[in-house]
Amino acid sequence: MAQISTYPLLTPQLGDSVLGSNVVDTTGSPVIGNPTVQYSFSTIKTLIDQQLVQQIYSFNDTNSQTPAVDTIYNIRFGTPTGATSPHVQLLQGTGTTTAGDKVQFNTLGTYQIILEYTIGQRGATANQPFLLFRTLQDGTTQIGSTTVMKFQNNSTTESKSLIIPLTVNITQIGTYYNFQMIKDTVNDGSLVQQLNNVGWSGSQTATITISKLV
Repeated sequence: MAQISTYPLLTPQLGDSVLGSNVVDTTGSPVIGNPTVQYSFSTIKTLIDQQLVQQIYSFNDTNSQTPAVDTIYNIRFGTPTGATSPHVQLLQGTGTTTAGDKVQFNTLGTYQIILEYTIGQRGATANQPFLLFRTLQDGTTQIGSTTVMKFQNNSTTESKSLIIPLTVNITQIGTYYNFQMIKDTVNDGSLVQQLNNVGWSGSQTATITISKLV
């Protein structure tokens, strides 16, 4: 086989092809042997042209969310605003009275999730806010690492914002996520709503934004 540099140099067309290695299939699963295949420039262009398009934006501004000590709590994000996405839904989980604590994916693909929590101490104790957060898939598997939020000031008027970004590849239709928190035994803390006297709605305790790569 001649060196590549000796072949004619042409302007590629969308119908032309290049060689590549097939590492994963359409579900994201590894392909055994990584066979050599052809990729057309047309399909490569379609892949590169993908952009993140927002599917869901929702927030909870109705009340503070305070878990019991050492008890897993599914964070509630309220009702989605805007049109319902065909790709992902915000649902009411089993056993809850407030909608918006379960995200279900109805289309395969790559999603970006942005979680934003407002954390503070709203109890009567002098303990410091100390909360742990995680993402749970299908009720069994943790996705990513545990996030810890702790700060020294236990004032009932102080709060802080925590933003957690996630990028996930959904390979099974019907996959669902719960976004959970737990309060440490000897500490306190909650997702807090801050009211005001100017006629505005209260601050948001939890916000979720989900975008899909399309």
